[in-house]
Amino acid sequence: MQYDKNRFRIWAVPHPLILHWVLNPALIFNELILGQRLPKVMLIDKKSDKPLLERCYIPCPHCKTLNDNRLWAKGNGFGHWFGLVCPSCHQIIPCLWNIFSLAILAITFPLWYFLARFFRRRWLQRKKERMANALERSMIQAKPINWLFIGTFYFGGIMWAILDVPPQMWKVLNGREWDLIMMFVKLPIWLVTGFVLGLVMRFWMNRKGKKAERHESD
Repeated sequence: MQYDKNRFRIWAVPHPLILHWVLNPALIFNELILGQRLPKVMLIDKKSDKPLLERCYIPCPHCKTLNDNRLWAKGNGFGHWFGLVCPSCHQIIPCLWNIFSLAILAITFPLWYFLARFFRRRWLQRKKERMANALERSMIQAKPINWLFIGTFYFGGIMWAILDVPPQMWKVLNGREWDLIMMFVKLPIWLVTGFVLGLVMRFWMNRKGKKAERHESD
């Protein structure tokens, strides 16, 4: 699929954001549990001076529609285990896979394959209905995302729960002492880390674009 490079900046491999999604093992939880997916290609409108989130589009390779990225924001950002469903043609938009998620899927293949085949049709029907509702609600006018809250409690809290709580539980199961002090010392560290990430995301996603026409006219 060809894109107008004069209008759009193309985000695909090897863009840093794309590589981060593919190589970061922490995103296993996002993909396999929450069902968050990142499309293989995203287009950033270079001629708009709006914040990044408002000038990001996800192209559908089947019907060539440029879908507003915010259709998959907030509550509609979860449950996309099989990919993103185009609201126009209802085909699956190709998405990336984290390499560690692929490794887990390969190892557990017998456990999920037949269940996935059974539920995929029902999942697709629900996603069609959900995308139709998203378009009707005009998500373009959705409230701004609170990146500080997401970074602090969503990223920081989840990373603490995944990386620090299970090892302590494993100690208890093996008859060893539960190190509560160390576990709760790490909690504020993760929350601060998430807060910093939220600051970076707020700055990055709210950056204003520079209109290309303005430079062309100078």
